[in-house]
Amino acid sequence: MITGDQALTACHVAGQVHICSKPVLILTCKKMSGFEWVSPDETDRAPYRAEEVAVISESHDLCISGDCFEMLQRTEAVLQVIPHVKVFARVAPEQKELVLTTFKTVGRLTLMCGDGTNDVGALKQAHVGIALLNAEPVHKSDTKSQSSKPDNKSGKLKKPKPAQEGSSQLTQPVNSSARTSSSRPLTAAERQREKLQKMLDEMNEESDGRSTPIVKLGDASMASPFTAKHASVAPTVDIIRQGRSTLVTTLQMFKILGLNCLATAYVLSVMYLDGVKLGDVQATISGVFTAAFFLFISHARPLPTLSAERPHPNIFCAYVFLSILGQFAMHILFLITAVNEASKYMPEECIEPDSPFHPNLVNTVSYMVNMMIQVATFAVNYMGHPFNQSISENKPFKYALYSAVVFFTVITSDMFRDLNDYMKLEPLPEGMRGKLMLWAILMFCGCYGWERILRSVFPGKMPAWEKRQKHAIANLEKKHE
Repeated sequence: MITGDQALTACHVAGQVHICSKPVLILTCKKMSGFEWVSPDETDRAPYRAEEVAVISESHDLCISGDCFEMLQRTEAVLQVIPHVKVFARVAPEQKELVLTTFKTVGRLTLMCGDGTNDVGALKQAHVGIALLNAEPVHKSDTKSQSSKPDNKSGKLKKPKPAQEGSSQLTQPVNSSARTSSSRPLTAAERQREKLQKMLDEMNEESDGRSTPIVKLGDASMASPFTAKHASVAPTVDIIRQGRSTLVTTLQMFKILGLNCLATAYVLSVMYLDGVKLGDVQATISGVFTAAFFLFISHARPLPTLSAERPHPNIFCAYVFLSILGQFAMHILFLITAVNEASKYMPEECIEPDSPFHPNLVNTVSYMVNMMIQVATFAVNYMGHPFNQSISENKPFKYALYSAVVFFTVITSDMFRDLNDYMKLEPLPEGMRGKLMLWAILMFCGCYGWERILRSVFPGKMPAWEKRQKHAIANLEKKHE
């Protein structure tokens, strides 16, 4: 919490909203003895030492005021103290900005919520800035039914009430109805007040029916990338959930694209020299399924609750590389084994790579294997809980997967010969059908198990801000030397 209120007030509010859950110590500055930690009721006192702040923060929540913060800025110990402070009280607007820059210097990732012009500097310095509006959205039906009543939630100013008998002249109404009932002329101040009231009423009438309220003076919406439509900090959780969902979706997209590219490169380079090709109808159907998978996989919405786990922060990590290499090895093994098995049932012939497409058993088996590899790639690498909806909750993607599995089963079992003839697929030998289905199941189970093992071995970790803090302090000491 960063506030301009007094330290005692800030600590009390921080305890009410559970920012502070331990006994609080406030850093005070004395002219003779320097700094000292003091409890709010002044019963507990502890000497201040910069190297002991981390130890004290384990048993107490720390609070410092703007004056102490300004004095700490002159020393190198500020980087050791600031990361452990929970409440910053009695700070000026420029000091709010300094708090954010200090957190960034030690390697912290910062998110700032503010609702006024005094928060603009801190909002610009934060990695994520959220401006909070002071008004609630106004519904047209509500404004019509409550046009004669004051509405604080909508952000409208209250119309002045008629003055009671014996009240002063300054509190008398200045609207048209009051003016007609009074015979005396209006003063210059009353005329100016009436003109201002009329302008505000016109602005409120124009805003009726809109979903976005009028932004009041002092709102910091121009200094931050995000703007909340009300004064609550609840949108902070929504932004984190959406951000994690986007990161997870990007990660799974790169993994799927990597596996598809590796499998396609092998088919188009090595197998193409042996005359293995795809017909026009086969390529069209395969492309339709791929497009549907990519479309529906991004349809997953983030879960309503924020998980304690963290996603992987980047794409280039050991988890991603090991996952892609392990799955690709199983895909290639499945593809080579199935093609070699199909070659046993074909006579020896030399097929030119540039010759027209001619259906044969090797082409048929390679197309079926590619279909199953494609389905397994999307199903295994789908990132669901605890960040996004699971496959069962993402119904469009679930139905697309089921359709692909049913289609693969139908063409492999040769249930509809006319469909296979239209796709130019050769009938499989009896023993080949069972083997192909069994190998496909083993390939899927192997990829699924490998992916789950890697997710448990390489979980998302907290940012290593402590290492970055030590590195930042070491760099500052070198600069001073």
